[in-house]
Amino acid sequence: MENDQLIAIETFCTFYNVEYSFVESLRNNELIETVVVDDHRFLEIPQLYKLERMVRLHHDLDINLAGIGAVNSLLDRIDSLDREIVSLRNKLRFYEPGL
Repeated sequence: MENDQLIAIETFCTFYNVEYSFVESLRNNELIETVVVDDHRFLEIPQLYKLERMVRLHHDLDINLAGIGAVNSLLDRIDSLDREIVSLRNKLRFYEPGL
């Protein structure tokens, strides 16, 4: 992984005004993945959206870690179903162009 695709967790915490321990708790509960480079933890860019969503759930809705895990799982499932619907619609349009 190239370093231009990584964001230091300390930088994320400073920018979003989040405790480092909160991000570590998410990592320990396997809700996010981090990368270690030279004894420093980093986030990969694809994890950023996921972490931002979890921070909003925690701060805006005051949801605890267990709740964040449940909500995150449900939102991931919804995203998956949305992609499946788009795929099925595209296949249907191929066979029935008027739709």
